[in-house]
Amino acid sequence: MIKLREADNGDIPAIMSLFRDTIREVNSRVYTPEQIAVWSDTTGMESAWKRHIKEQHFIVAESAGEEGITGFSSIAENGYLDFMYVHKDHQREGVASALLAEVESKAIDQKNREIFSHVSRTAKGFFLKNGYIHVRDLTDKAKGMNVVFINALMVKVLR
Repeated sequence: MIKLREADNGDIPAIMSLFRDTIREVNSRVYTPEQIAVWSDTTGMESAWKRHIKEQHFIVAESAGEEGITGFSSIAENGYLDFMYVHKDHQREGVASALLAEVESKAIDQKNREIFSHVSRTAKGFFLKNGYIHVRDLTDKAKGMNVVFINALMVKVLR
């Protein structure tokens, strides 16, 4: 059973660990070693995670019988789905679907007309299966560095 709750600052070490490990294990299948190194680097990121938790609807998933979090997601007030990460050992167990349902519910509560996100190549199929439309590809630079990522701008119109 998957339990969702709002994240707090005490979750930051687990969030950073899950973020780093998921990128290194799951996303490494389709990204270069240089991209993975830059993307997964959490050095000095604690204050950014605190800001995200404070400013967004930021939730974590816990699974029955498991220690720690199994995923996390967040949505900003403007409908931007910022994060959607599932622990490398809990892929395809319904964690992302539960997180997405909560994020979409929050977007409706916020009266957003749509949800939009910059989605990795790894996650694009998941979002397509859940009613998101690929609007166009985006070129994103990682953390102000010269490492480029091609992400998909995905949008879901809410009714």
